[in-house]
Amino acid sequence: MTMPPQQPQRFQPQQPQRPPTHWPPVPPVPPMAAMRPAPAPSPWQARITAAKRAYSRAGAAITLMLVVWVLLALLLQGAVAGMLHTPQLSMWLSVVISSGVLYCIALPLGFIVLRTEPMLPTRRFTLKPSRFLMYLLIALPITYAGNIIGIVLSALLSGGQASNRILDMTGGSDWVVNIVAAVLLAPIVEEWLFRKQLIGRLRRFGELPAILVSALFFALFHLNLFQFFYAFGLGVLFGYVYTRTSKLRYTVGLHMLINANGGIVAPWFMNRMMAVVEAHPTAETITNAQMGALLSGFAYAFVLLAATLVGLVLLIVRWKRREFYLAPEQLPRGATRRAAFGNPGVITCIVVGTLGTLLMLFA
Repeated sequence: MTMPPQQPQRFQPQQPQRPPTHWPPVPPVPPMAAMRPAPAPSPWQARITAAKRAYSRAGAAITLMLVVWVLLALLLQGAVAGMLHTPQLSMWLSVVISSGVLYCIALPLGFIVLRTEPMLPTRRFTLKPSRFLMYLLIALPITYAGNIIGIVLSALLSGGQASNRILDMTGGSDWVVNIVAAVLLAPIVEEWLFRKQLIGRLRRFGELPAILVSALFFALFHLNLFQFFYAFGLGVLFGYVYTRTSKLRYTVGLHMLINANGGIVAPWFMNRMMAVVEAHPTAETITNAQMGALLSGFAYAFVLLAATLVGLVLLIVRWKRREFYLAPEQLPRGATRRAAFGNPGVITCIVVGTLGTLLMLFA
């Protein structure tokens, strides 16, 4: 059975569709900056911020101590002078009032600000007597070189009119007052504050910047341009000894011996020699006591000069062998200076301390 033939189908083309009159909204293309991933925070940023905060708080604490100490001491000294009907207080009474205000009022207030920063626990090491003697000898050239710089600069700035308050105190006070104030109390309190408290709370960010900042605060705290340079140098030396031992007894001992030599021993020999010179003795009239005073004074000066030269050699040798240990939160090299000195507290302390030093110079 055959199928009838089918008729071929014609191709019917599809009618073209009209384009829509309303296109769907196209989402906006985000800018290239938004498409990039956010940069990861620097691993050092939190540490640098913490270091700036710690150094700034330390500067604020020292500034508070300085301001409270100077203002209250001046007010109390003026009030006591008015009560005693005297234009000027005796040196020992001025020292007692000044020290009382510092130790009983200014220091506790500053410590309240400072204690909010944690103290870094460290291992303690013993210093051999020979090494202690070495550091004592090194302190001598630092002291006398800084003293010469301070004398020359003070004379240039004041036209030779300024007087060294520390010499006035040691020369105008009783030796008992000098021993208690300069040889006993000052080294203990100052080493506890500038070495144990400051370095102990700042050394976790690096030993060297902590030593330098504490030495700078130590020098400014004296408010005396005659003392500034050797106080800074000794502050660096004492800070280095403390970071290597973490024991306050060694820096207190060095501080006491330096103050005893400059405030008690040296003036004693000098006064004896000056008394002989002012008496104008001749070879026929000079007494054995006067001759002994001159000979002992020259012997003391010779021993001190020899010890200073030995200390200078040791300073040069040991400077090449200095070492600083890596701190737990050590800052990168480029950020240390900005973190330690580029903060409001330290800058304020430097400004206030410098102004106070200049005012005391011309007072």
